[in-house]
Amino acid sequence: MPHPKPEWRTNAPPGTKRLLAGLTPEQAQAVTHGTGPLLLIAGPGAGKTRTLTHRIAYLLESGQAHPDQILAVTFSVRAAGELRLRLADLLGQERARRVTAATFHSVCARLLREHAHVFGRTEQYTIYDQGDMRRVIDWILADKERTAIRQALDRGGQPASAEVQSALSLAKNELLAPAGIRNRSRYIAADLIAAVWEESERELSRSNAWDFDDLLEFGVRLLREHPHRLQWIRSRWCWVMVDEFQDVNRAQTELVFLLAGEDGNVAVCGDEDQVVHGFRGASPLHIVEFVRRYTGHEAIVLGRNFRSRSEILEAATRCVAHNHRRVQKQLVAARGGGGIVEVRGFYEDWHEAHWVASQVAEAIAAGIPGPEILILARTGYATQAVQLSLARAGIPHRVLGSLGLYERTEVKDALAYLTLLVNPADAQAFRRAIQSPRRGVGPATASALVTRAREEFDADLLAACANAGRIVRSEETARRVVCFGEGLLAVRREMQASRSLGHVVLATVMLDGGLVHHYEQRRDTSANAAARRDAERVLEDLRSLCRAAQAFDEQHGPAATLQEFLEHAAGLHAQELGAGEDRRVTISTIHRAKGTEATLVILLGCEEELLPSWQSLASPDPEALCEERRLFYVAATRAKDRLIFTHVRTRGGRDTGGPSRFLYEAELQAGPLAGRVNHCWKRAWIFAPGEQAGLPGQRS
Repeated sequence: MPHPKPEWRTNAPPGTKRLLAGLTPEQAQAVTHGTGPLLLIAGPGAGKTRTLTHRIAYLLESGQAHPDQILAVTFSVRAAGELRLRLADLLGQERARRVTAATFHSVCARLLREHAHVFGRTEQYTIYDQGDMRRVIDWILADKERTAIRQALDRGGQPASAEVQSALSLAKNELLAPAGIRNRSRYIAADLIAAVWEESERELSRSNAWDFDDLLEFGVRLLREHPHRLQWIRSRWCWVMVDEFQDVNRAQTELVFLLAGEDGNVAVCGDEDQVVHGFRGASPLHIVEFVRRYTGHEAIVLGRNFRSRSEILEAATRCVAHNHRRVQKQLVAARGGGGIVEVRGFYEDWHEAHWVASQVAEAIAAGIPGPEILILARTGYATQAVQLSLARAGIPHRVLGSLGLYERTEVKDALAYLTLLVNPADAQAFRRAIQSPRRGVGPATASALVTRAREEFDADLLAACANAGRIVRSEETARRVVCFGEGLLAVRREMQASRSLGHVVLATVMLDGGLVHHYEQRRDTSANAAARRDAERVLEDLRSLCRAAQAFDEQHGPAATLQEFLEHAAGLHAQELGAGEDRRVTISTIHRAKGTEATLVILLGCEEELLPSWQSLASPDPEALCEERRLFYVAATRAKDRLIFTHVRTRGGRDTGGPSRFLYEAELQAGPLAGRVNHCWKRAWIFAPGEQAGLPGQRS
């Protein structure tokens, strides 16, 4: 007698059965979940993105929702792009585009564009990245006229601006206020950080700008402090989906709860074993908070792994099981056995790199495509030798996290010019642009121009520059500043006359006395060959910027704006990349590789003091080591069929701490770890270069 069909199949509305085909019972249960809160506990490779996209499609096909009513929030731009790509496959491009699939920062930027006036900004506000914010902090710390800063420095000394920025970022993500920092003893130089926060907020407000962390903080403030706006936003997005919920910080968690309401239609997907962004405020406790807040939620565990062979999954699980504060879950490798897990030890990192390059070459020769090979490490430093070896072997590769076009110094200079067209009140963009190239304008002159713009020209720095003859003493400097201001004002008039985005960007970089003019002159007249080559590189980067603007223009049509292009350049919005556009081997840190997968994964540097890091070993907080263990787990579970761990005796000419304890915990190395200390490992590592490393208890 045949078994009855599951209820979710027999009761599925017409047109939705195709969305349930091939799903596991747990996935189908999540896809067909009706109203109310839903918690998905999804292990690595459990098909959570597929489940979320099919749930969105099911809501639309069953008539429960319209595309404009769905908000799908992701942790990274890449994840948002992947979500959009899959939705387009299920729904078609037109319907998929109407679903809002974006990062937390992008959602907040969108809300703040619509309500910027609430916080004294305009919709043309600028978004500062880390580099921009660092310059603001440096400028504030250097200004001895600021009484609060000077007093705080006198009391507590001066930490590095990077430390101040890091503490400030963490405080904003925890939704603290300056007074809250002063009451937190764990913050070094709390008075100074609070004073810098207050001063920077005033400066950013005058410059019509927010930094990335402000987007979250002010997004939450908008929803908290303006209930009528919150109600309107909730009515717009009736269904909220959140991917990678374990990686959210306090501000992002609060944003989700505010958008969803007390008993909202919110579905979050997370796994406490994959919390690896603690330094940004991520914590497994946010999942616990979801459970407490939504007592009537439905919880579904997606425990079937569709990615890794059982040998790989079991090794990773054995290691992460040493973290005691975790939800015990049974993960099943749907693809079964047949995987390969190897550990290789080498005398030094160059031997490691040479061997890895040979393995990559063999894999490619055996038919494994480049995108199916992933080389990981705890830090970018540990991948440097491998990068050189792959280059010498002629193996095409890309490095996730290396400087992209929009991160290069001279391109950021050009973006500062473009920013002033949209937001002429941006003092930091002005300070950068007016000195690129140098026009005889030093910090004092730049500050004088900023002050005069705010006093006489309604903060319009371009108008102040066009009238610099009354402000700047040097005639030659004044002439250059006037040329700069009048040139950008002319481009702004063309932009307001609806000239294309591509034309605006080209006209900006081609300004008389501007970037292209400067680097062409250097290329053609410099006596230094290296300077000439560097100038040509910069010119090519500027050409690439113009091509990128033209491509953005063609993709978005008449609706394309310079403001949207600047947000795109800042990495705020997802790029809809098609599959197979990049055929190179990928090298990445573990943090940046989260969400990726590959047939062959090589994890470099499995050594004490590197993975786990020396900071985690020195920390009195046991959670620090737990997070490193989760990092190892995340790296291992990127692999589908073959997983290789490597460790070396010396890296960068220095002795390492020996094989990582995680290799022992995964039961990949013989011999107990207990009682063994680093110097014992070092004495035991006596073997010929290139030979597999012997371990304590294995060699005589």
